[in-house]
Amino acid sequence: MLIKSVEIRVFVHATEDKEKIITALKNIIKDDFNIIEEHYEGYYGNSIVVISCSIEGENAEKILDNILDNLSRPDKDDILKTFYDRIGKGSAFHIRLNKQKAYLGEYAISDSDDVIKLVFKLDNKFSLEKLRQLIVNKHSNVGK
Repeated sequence: MLIKSVEIRVFVHATEDKEKIITALKNIIKDDFNIIEEHYEGYYGNSIVVISCSIEGENAEKILDNILDNLSRPDKDDILKTFYDRIGKGSAFHIRLNKQKAYLGEYAISDSDDVIKLVFKLDNKFSLEKLRQLIVNKHSNVGK
């Protein structure tokens, strides 16, 4: 097993429809999942909801495979160019997907703040190069 788990987190601002954000999550996760909602108040008194969920094992790997299979070639290029920048503490691999595209059932890498953040925890330190090779192999596929 390459991926141990994935932590997914998204901010829902007062001007956004929470149900649409949950639909975007469903488009990424595909299977049943439990969400945790945390409610905060922004600097100007606006409501902010943080939705998060954790997926373990095989289902986490399926999510990564699905994302990599459906990213455009330029996004795959970007992931390969920035691969080591995307590695965090404890061999965690970070991807940020465009929220609006995810709602439409599409996948696009984004560096903006309006994203769905996914942190894939790798099974062990040797999984890092296996993950990079997986991305290289998926990049070789024609893509969109």
